[in-house]
Amino acid sequence: MQQRTITLFGLILAGFALRIYYLTTTHPFFDEYTTVLAARQIIETGWPVLPSGLFYEHGLLATYVIAPFTALFSHQPLASWQPAHWGLMLSRWPSVLISTLTIPFIYFVGQKTDMANPLAKNAALLAAGLFAFSPEGMVWGGRARMYALATLLVLVTVYLAYRGTIYPYRAAFRWGALLALLAALLTQLGALMLIPPLIIAMLVNSFSHNRPRQTTTRLWFLQKTVLLEGLALAAIVALAVFVKRLGRPIGFDSLATGESHSLLPELINTIRYQTAVSFTLDETIKFLSRQFGVPHHLWLTLATITGAGLGLILLAIITYHRSTIPASSLQSARRSANQNPVSNPPISQSPNPAASLRTGLHSPFSILYSPFFTPLNLFLWLTFGLIILEMVTLLDPFRRNPRYLVMMLPLFYLIAAYALFNGVIIVQQTIAHAQRPAFAFYSAIALLILFTSLNLGDLRLALITPEPAYEDAFAKIYADWQPGDTLLTMNTPAAGLYLGQVDGFTIQNDAQQFLLNADTQPVDRWLGAPWIGSAAAFNTALNNSPRTWFVTDTIRQPVYFRGDWQAILSTQMEQVWAGDNALLYRTRPDRTPLPTQPDTMVNANFDHTITLTGYALTAPPAADTPSQLNLVLFWQPLNTIATDYTTFLHLRTAKGDTVAQRDSQPLAGAYPTSQWQPGETIIDPLTLPLPNDLPAGTYQLYTGLYRLDTLARLPVTDDVSGENAISLGEIRLP
Repeated sequence: MQQRTITLFGLILAGFALRIYYLTTTHPFFDEYTTVLAARQIIETGWPVLPSGLFYEHGLLATYVIAPFTALFSHQPLASWQPAHWGLMLSRWPSVLISTLTIPFIYFVGQKTDMANPLAKNAALLAAGLFAFSPEGMVWGGRARMYALATLLVLVTVYLAYRGTIYPYRAAFRWGALLALLAALLTQLGALMLIPPLIIAMLVNSFSHNRPRQTTTRLWFLQKTVLLEGLALAAIVALAVFVKRLGRPIGFDSLATGESHSLLPELINTIRYQTAVSFTLDETIKFLSRQFGVPHHLWLTLATITGAGLGLILLAIITYHRSTIPASSLQSARRSANQNPVSNPPISQSPNPAASLRTGLHSPFSILYSPFFTPLNLFLWLTFGLIILEMVTLLDPFRRNPRYLVMMLPLFYLIAAYALFNGVIIVQQTIAHAQRPAFAFYSAIALLILFTSLNLGDLRLALITPEPAYEDAFAKIYADWQPGDTLLTMNTPAAGLYLGQVDGFTIQNDAQQFLLNADTQPVDRWLGAPWIGSAAAFNTALNNSPRTWFVTDTIRQPVYFRGDWQAILSTQMEQVWAGDNALLYRTRPDRTPLPTQPDTMVNANFDHTITLTGYALTAPPAADTPSQLNLVLFWQPLNTIATDYTTFLHLRTAKGDTVAQRDSQPLAGAYPTSQWQPGETIIDPLTLPLPNDLPAGTYQLYTGLYRLDTLARLPVTDDVSGENAISLGEIRLP
């Protein structure tokens, strides 16, 4: 008892220290800025309504918990908290405290399988330790997000639901489970996945957990209160989905607009858009490997499966022996066990197999002293297993993110600990020295050390893999900000927190999920900044301001921005700072602005695949001997392009002799034609080197596209050149 108490206290301190270390040494996660922005809005208005007008329901309850900590710094002058790295970190404290509290609660739940069984207590200690040193527990327990609170609430819900389905079926436990479920749904709507598995587990548990024979108490689902409980469950789900709908999920209009339909269909559609009956083996394997194939879970999963297999073998053996023993012997063994209970009678020392049966024999699943053979373990297996089944069959593939399983991790660790103790049982029954009472405790410690050692690589990876240092990037801007400057970024919540403004929300790919009013005047969901979604719009924004800042990161830049954006970025801006994956750009002071539209229209069609809209000279040829010709081509793809074409640019004399030429892929190879999106405009700046001895005069400029592997040119519709080339007109060189 004292050993376990001291060890549990040590695990709590170790888990707390690990989360504090993560809190103080890592940059904020991208979504943390949104949570803190919503918490700041709660402080100012009482509601998490963001500057864009969006009701930020995601993690609603957690945001209210975080808000008081946010109040400690959010109204201080930026200069006083921003450079110190501590301002935003205060908002992480609720997650640290809640995640730390989850450690002893896992132990409390785990040892409740059988208060008199020391094996259950030691297995619960192992489960608590697995969570304390879990990389996911550390990461989400150190971030200002909702997952730490959701994890605790899910565990509370499962425990209370279990207690409400065992004799004497106290309704108070089930009502408590409903309240905990409501809190969980208002924290993370993904907890909806818990409801069907939990109901099935509750029904199965009622049949598997026997009642006293003489009792007149009805099973919980046959009691009168179950109707009220069912209505309460329906109301809870409706309320949670309604709150989600207030937040305007992707593709939904505001409930206040005339476009919205009646409330019930809206609630149904809110759930439907996240679900899809879909199962493929490849997707399932990919999902399971992302959750259970990572190193720290792989070995634990394999050990859990092995331990469960051992448990089933033990169950089969004991069941077989039980079937060979006369009923009178079983009754005698029960009476003897009830009169002379022992803490853990070894099978090897039992006078007959009946003596190895569990005292009381109150459940067909409580055959051995291992906590694996308890109703709670079956309850956990059903709940967790059916959640996994739901995720791989009923959830939209886009939603199959292991992040949503984080709040179910305590269930997994309890299942794993119970299964691992089947091995401890076997050792105890085969080795005399292992039958000492302290053996189970030291086995739990040894198993914890083993699996924590296997965790170390992932723990270290979580600590050294930095989130982009946006707070440092915005601190640089804050220190060098000048009147008239503009700011463009994808991380508008961080800009709102650190600078109080943002002039454009920049993203090219997959932008719809981040936009409001996508069909009219699209703005970002958080600050309501206008969407800048193309390289042409990006170029226009740069031209409209004397100095522009652009903040991005190495993780999202190649995902959300295409090559034409990168080309404008490299020619029009300079990188002035980089740190921990964050990138800070500023417009070049000596840049030549790129035109936003052609000066000369061409409208040439290349095989109904690409249109050359026109071109513009970015600078007239120098008065004296010019060394180069600068121009910009404006392309527009009409269809998806499978081939990477090369652009040729020829300067010819009146006789047709080529005196200068350039061949290159569009945007210097940064954005090949196979990546072009139909309907977009590609701004392609080109520099044509000129010979030093080129005479003054009038020249013809030709361009076109060809395949580099075959040198075959892309046909020009209605070609008049005879060579599948487009004449751009005359160029006068001084």
